[in-house]
Amino acid sequence: MINDNSVIFKGTKNGLTILLSPDIDFNILKNHLEKKIEDAKDFFKDAKTSIMFKGRDLTEEEEYQLLQIITKKTELNISYIFDEETSIDMPEKIEKSLRSVQLNDEREQIDKTKYYKGTIRSGQCLEFDGSVVVIGDVNPGGEIYAEGNIIILGSLKGIVHAGCKGYDKAFIAALIMKPMQLRICNIITRSPDNPDYSTHAKVFPQVAYLSDGNIYIEPIDYKLLENL
Repeated sequence: MINDNSVIFKGTKNGLTILLSPDIDFNILKNHLEKKIEDAKDFFKDAKTSIMFKGRDLTEEEEYQLLQIITKKTELNISYIFDEETSIDMPEKIEKSLRSVQLNDEREQIDKTKYYKGTIRSGQCLEFDGSVVVIGDVNPGGEIYAEGNIIILGSLKGIVHAGCKGYDKAFIAALIMKPMQLRICNIITRSPDNPDYSTHAKVFPQVAYLSDGNIYIEPIDYKLLENL
C-alpha cells in the first residue's frame, strides 16, 4: 500500500515544491504522482510556474519521467526547475529535459495517422492533427492540411500543407509530384513549369522536405529516407 505522503505538493513564493518519498520504488512513486495530480486538479491551473523536487535524489532520466507526467496531466507552463544547490536559472540539463518532453509529445502527435481512400477533388479539404496518407489522387483545387507528414499514393496536383502547426521536420511524398502549391511549416513552393520536371515526376516518386529555410523536392531513395 502506498503512503499518502509519498508525494506532497506545496505552493511557495518560488513556485511549486513537490516533496517525494525516498523510501518507495520509483515506478510506484510515478503512479502515485499521477494519481495525486488527478485528485488535485484544482491545484494545477494554467499558469507559468517553477518546480522544485525535494526529498529524493533523482537521476536526469527519473526527473524527465516525472516532468513528462506533470506535462501530460496538467496545463502548467513550467518556466524552470530549481533545487537548493542551484540558482533559480534553469540548469542546462533540465532545459534539455523539458525540450525532450515537448519533442516527445510533438512526436506522438505527428505519429497519429489518418488514411483516406479515394480522390480529393476540387473544393474538397482534408485536415488532420497528425499525418495523412491518401490512397488516391489529389486533384487541382483539392486541399490537405496536416500537422505531420503527407503521403500521396497517387498524383498530387492540388494544394498541400504539411507541418501546418509549425513542425518543420514534416515531409510530403507523392508518386506523381505536380502540386498547385506545396507548403511545409511556413515555407511555400510549387512544382516548376518545365518539361524536364514533368517527365521526371511521372517516372519517380518524389519527396519534399524543408532544409535551411528552403523546400527541396527529390526522387525517393533509401539514403534520403534515412535522413528524413
